[in-house]
Amino acid sequence: MTTSGDTRTNLCAWLPISKSALSMAGEGPLAVLFPPRCLLCGAPPSRLNILCGDCMADLPHLAGPRCTKCQELVAGPSLDLCRACGTRERWFDRALSLGPYEGAWGRLVRSLKFDREPAVARFLSKRMADFLHTEDPFGDVDIITYVPMTRHAMRTRGFNQAKLLAQGLAKRIHRPMAPLLAKKSETQPQARLSALARRENLRGAFRLIRSVSGKVLLVDDIFTTGSTVEECAHMLRSGGCEEVFVLTVARA
Repeated sequence: MTTSGDTRTNLCAWLPISKSALSMAGEGPLAVLFPPRCLLCGAPPSRLNILCGDCMADLPHLAGPRCTKCQELVAGPSLDLCRACGTRERWFDRALSLGPYEGAWGRLVRSLKFDREPAVARFLSKRMADFLHTEDPFGDVDIITYVPMTRHAMRTRGFNQAKLLAQGLAKRIHRPMAPLLAKKSETQPQARLSALARRENLRGAFRLIRSVSGKVLLVDDIFTTGSTVEECAHMLRSGGCEEVFVLTVARA
């Protein structure tokens, strides 16, 4: 198994053969036959971590002056908002990501989405929880939810990576997690569209399945232009929630 053409991952180490078998692999025969390898560089990690210490320490932060609302790059440190956040209404209150999509964070996201590596979801949800505990950018939230997929997309992929991240995060920060939205119809792939076309592509694509009040944390894997989370936030606001915060793994 490979990570989108990058470092080969270890089938025994990362796929869920069984928890007991994996726990034995640290010192026993499985470790000899299938020694764990860092998902990014292939070096031996400590115990059953998916990354070695060096790669863990080198996971990058978003560099440069950034918009305080959505983390888009701005022209200089004297600016606090990007053009989009400064010139039109945003339905979310703040959107943050752990790091840039280019490089290590993107490889981890692709490994989760396309190679179906369950250990990556656990690792990324822990990093999200650590970020919230350390930075406390949103304060206390009342409920965690996630960007939904259509039933067809769920059948095709077999899982929703945003839901896995939200579930892991909710357990770690001891907040309830619930599906609040549903995606009504398939849309064109966002990667091929302009920012304006992305917004139009997603208009009306989501519906509210449960109304909530208070502060909602919306989880997804990637933030690009923000069109997806903004449409989701719009629906959540229409259902009565007071604030919508967004947390993603990577920002493209």
